[in-house]
Amino acid sequence: MRTLLSLLLLTVLCTCAPPPEKTADGKTEIADAPRYVWPLEAPMKLILDSDTANEIDDLFAIAYLLKDSYPGVEVLGLSSAQWFHVWSGDSTVYQSQQLNEELLSIMGRTELPHPLGADLMMGKPWGDYDPRDSPAAQFIIEEAMALNDGEKLAVLSIGAATNLASAIALEPKIKDRVVAYVLGFRYDFDGHFWNKDEFNIRRDLNAANYLLNAEGLELHVMPISVAIKYTWGRESTFGHLAKAGKLGAYLRARWENHAGPDAEKWTMWDVALLQAFLKPEQASEVSVLTPPENTQRSVWMYEGIDVKGMEADFWERVR
Repeated sequence: MRTLLSLLLLTVLCTCAPPPEKTADGKTEIADAPRYVWPLEAPMKLILDSDTANEIDDLFAIAYLLKDSYPGVEVLGLSSAQWFHVWSGDSTVYQSQQLNEELLSIMGRTELPHPLGADLMMGKPWGDYDPRDSPAAQFIIEEAMALNDGEKLAVLSIGAATNLASAIALEPKIKDRVVAYVLGFRYDFDGHFWNKDEFNIRRDLNAANYLLNAEGLELHVMPISVAIKYTWGRESTFGHLAKAGKLGAYLRARWENHAGPDAEKWTMWDVALLQAFLKPEQASEVSVLTPPENTQRSVWMYEGIDVKGMEADFWERVR
């Protein structure tokens, strides 16, 4: 009887919001995600946040973006991201920072701001969203707050989203001034299922959840289940790099030293997100509902990419 009374009391006291309305086929009905229309009369302002020392493709993404000034884009900075795990060694953000500085030097772009990111994930090991302050987070805040009314700043996180999520947690006002792009997750388009068991998300699950929960934040996701289609062969890649001078030699050395000279192919995960953002005609997106454990809202999910078009476009620029 005591248990029954307790359950009845809990029912009376419950202030949970009613579940979202459902359509005739039983699916949750949520409005499409918001989408900022970048004005044609002004360049898109962009910050690239990269865990550069983690793999190979980060460097290729940076090379593509910074080879020359990109039409219609103002690159404000390149920040370093952590990628700590059991095999990574200590201070992974410093490893990324070192490669960022090496690449900027080779490309003659050392004048570009390249702030250091956080060396640890945000929050606590069991969750929470305590921001991890860093020069990179402060740089995102400063650039977002410097925008004119109605302007937006694109922040592309091609590693763990620690710096971006921390920046928003430190200064919530920028949530309405930022358009967030992240590489991570897996997504089942048939079943509409999210899978957070993925490398970038594992590096900072708290940051990923923070972005998903951030109502009003325009969020675009490149899932690895789509990006995996963008895989290059070694022979073809090395042939192109041979024509790219000192930059090409540096990128080839990174491939050989990190993956090994016998690695026959490599997936350009990070390049896929960057090119999809810069040339939206080479990719397609759909509005999807966030996972059930997160705030229920709509975000953008890349569902397809033009692999051949992207690769041809990359080597047209990096040569």
